[in-house]
Amino acid sequence: MALHLLYVNNARVLQRERIFRDRTNPLDDYNDKRMHKYYRFTRNGVMRVIDILEPFLQPETQRSHAIPANVQVFVALRFYATGCFYSTTSAHHGISEASVCRIVYRVTDILVRMRVDYIKWPAAAADVAKTQWGFHNLCGFPGVVGAVDCTHVPLDACPLGQNEFTYVNRKGVHSLNVQLICDTSYRINNVVANWPGSVHDSRILTRSEIAQMFRRGDLQGILLGDSGYPQLEWLMTPFWQPATARERNYNDAHRHGRVVIEQTNGQIKMKFPCLRKGLRVAPEKACKVIVACAVLFNISKILNEPYLGRQRQLEIIDIADNDDQGPDVHLGNAARARMVNTFF
Repeated sequence: MALHLLYVNNARVLQRERIFRDRTNPLDDYNDKRMHKYYRFTRNGVMRVIDILEPFLQPETQRSHAIPANVQVFVALRFYATGCFYSTTSAHHGISEASVCRIVYRVTDILVRMRVDYIKWPAAAADVAKTQWGFHNLCGFPGVVGAVDCTHVPLDACPLGQNEFTYVNRKGVHSLNVQLICDTSYRINNVVANWPGSVHDSRILTRSEIAQMFRRGDLQGILLGDSGYPQLEWLMTPFWQPATARERNYNDAHRHGRVVIEQTNGQIKMKFPCLRKGLRVAPEKACKVIVACAVLFNISKILNEPYLGRQRQLEIIDIADNDDQGPDVHLGNAARARMVNTFF
């Protein structure tokens, strides 16, 4: 009996008490500048994002001191803002690394499901006309519904499996090649984030759902792309060596119209540095994180969120001229010639 009591007393001594950490609310501590530094939104912007995500994150009960929805949003935004290790976000918010991992992927999955609400192609006639008018006012180019380009998101120290070589891009860096299409308000209307870094921009576009819809005639208008893309009836590219004044005028208008996608690529990487510094997750999860950042980027545009970080010039990589000379390209050249003769 004495030995049994001694065992029970020792077990009680060894038993660790549950510790409930103080999960402070950054809204109580940070002004707009510091809030933007750590979470890439102002105080008002963070509150609006919390309002959007809270219904999907709110614990059903407070059993076992479940992590509140607003803290989960802060944890995910912190990860998108830095792309840092889970341990850093864990220490910042006073929760375990395992909880940080679960929260990031939970919030990411919710944002990916929301892409249909925030990443929309201009389908209605009024939306198409508004988008085309925006490009016409910007550069004088008629009928444009979007500018397209790809940007590389590095993959940093993550397992890439047997297909590791496919993620090596032209600069020798492991990455995903992400296609974005935007309008003149810098809102992303289409994102394709499931191709490894070795794949050429033109292949991503021609294999995309958007390209198939243009081919079927389901979409109105044209896209602007750089010389890395093939010249098609619905995709206008610049002349490699303009020979006439009309062709030079066309190239000038094309350049002024396509600059919005270059600026959008720069803005989203400045908004969410994890896309610039590199994602330390598996490629499948990285694809979802990229789409989630695109959704948040459009939300920030809807909220007219200011950018309060340091400005930095991002490197623009020129892509070699596309040498595809298939039948579609010949039809595209004829369409471009008609446009030059009609409008320029």
